[in-house]
Formats: sequence, C-alpha cells, structure tokens
Amino acid sequence: METNSEKFAEQGYLVAQSALSESDLAPLIARVSEVVDTRATELYKEGVISDTYEGLSFERRWHAVLKACGRENEVFGWHTLVFSEALFNLITHPKVLDVLESLIGSDIQFNGDFWVRPKLPNEKLTTLPWHQDSAYMPDTENDTHLTVWMPLVDVKQENGPLQFLPGSHKTGLQTYHRVPGETFAVPVLSPTSSDTDIHTLEMKKGDLLVFNNLVFHRSLLNHSDIIRWSVDFRFSPTGTSLQGLWHEVIACPARERESGQCPTSWQTWCAQWAASPHKDRFV
Repeated sequence: METNSEKFAEQGYLVAQSALSESDLAPLIARVSEVVDTRATELYKEGVISDTYEGLSFERRWHAVLKACGRENEVFGWHTLVFSEALFNLITHPKVLDVLESLIGSDIQFNGDFWVRPKLPNEKLTTLPWHQDSAYMPDTENDTHLTVWMPLVDVKQENGPLQFLPGSHKTGLQTYHRVPGETFAVPVLSPTSSDTDIHTLEMKKGDLLVFNNLVFHRSLLNHSDIIRWSVDFRFSPTGTSLQGLWHEVIACPARERESGQCPTSWQTWCAQWAASPHKDRFV
C-alpha cells in the first residue's frame, strides 16, 4: 500500500481525512465568531447596519453583515483579527504535526504565515487562478515549504473547492507575469491543456490538506449561499531559510526531534507577535 509520504511525493499534496475532531476546531471557530460579533456590533452602533444578524449561523452571519453595508468585495483574509491562543493551539496541535512529521520528519518549524479566510458567495477576490505558492514567496523554490489548509465547514463542489494538478510540483517554479484583470501574477504558460488531470477536492470539516509550495492549485468560485470558511498556515523543516519572507519574525519551532514536543509556548509566541512590525499591517 502506498504510504502518505509516497503519495505526497507523487502528487504534491495530501488529504488526511478526519485528522481533527469537532472539539479540536471549536476554539478557533469560537474566536472567529467573536470577531464577527464584535465587528457586527461596531457597525450597528455606528449606524452602518440596522441589524447585527445575531441569529444567523456561523456559515451565514458575516456575509449578511457585509452585504448589508456593501462591503462584500473588500475582505480577502483575516490575520491580526484572529491572532489568539486558539489559533496557536491549532497551529501546534499534535495531530497537525503528526501528519507533517510523516512527510518532512520530526524537526518542524512554523513559518509564521497564517490566515483565516471567509470565502463569500460569488466573491471573485478569493477565486484564485492557477498558481504555485513560491511565485509569491521569494527565494523559496529550492526548499520545502508546506501549506496546511483546513476547512471550518464542509467543502463541496458548489461552495468553492480547491483544485490541484497532481505531479505539477516536479517541473519546478514557472515564470509569472501580471495581466490586466488579475489580482495576482499568473504563469506565463498555462499549466493546463485539454488532457490535463485536474483533482477537485471536496473535503469534510476536520479533514486536513497539506501541499507543496510548487504544486499548481487554484480556488473555484463559491456558488452557494454560505461562507466557505478555512484556515491555513505554513511549515518547513527546521533550519530552512525564511529570509525575505514578511512573516519570518513570528516563525517558531513547532516540534523537535529529541522530545517530540512543541518547544514554543503561547507566551513566547505572544512576545514575538508584540515585537513584530507587521502585526498591524493586515486585518
């Protein structure tokens, strides 16, 4: 039987089904819900909206708030707003690190990059074209940088799944340029043709996706009427250079070989965050 490591080496991505439980994700979902409640209350007090939509579900409330104030196309992802112990505990969760260890060994560093993303219904801003993450992370193409991506709701065909081109990481980093109408740089040569094998990933809440920094992937439009919430963060083998990456200042060891544990505490990471010049740069 093919191992996770062999499958990952061949495809450039791996889905670990039911890697986390409802209780593992609940603290971060609660944090996100708190942010939504705070923002809705602020907008209500400012007179921008006439209802806080408190009775709506996690999957619907933030979209209703943004729709009411005409800001549906202004939110790409949350960074500063979701910085919390709940986030740290998920980034360094043993179940997450166990999957990573099976791919890159037991000396693992968190790269400092994290986002919670509300993919809104019919929002084009988060409908990304085919790309490789190293195209947006300078001087990373010769090292292993892994993205961990987790849906906070079930992901189906209609609410904006991720798509991958399995094996596309083997050809190295392609040349990118900017074209009118695209928010992000795109490859000069299309990575697809009429016979290209495209994998569409429908995932359950609790599934965990890991993918290589050179594998081509994209995100489809959310055609549903709910938000496709997700969280992602990046890791690499300990000692991998992070020089030139804006989030290097909040990188930290996540697991060490000797103890098999995370040597970084929440308090230590908090101190790094407090000293970061980028903590107020993003929403």
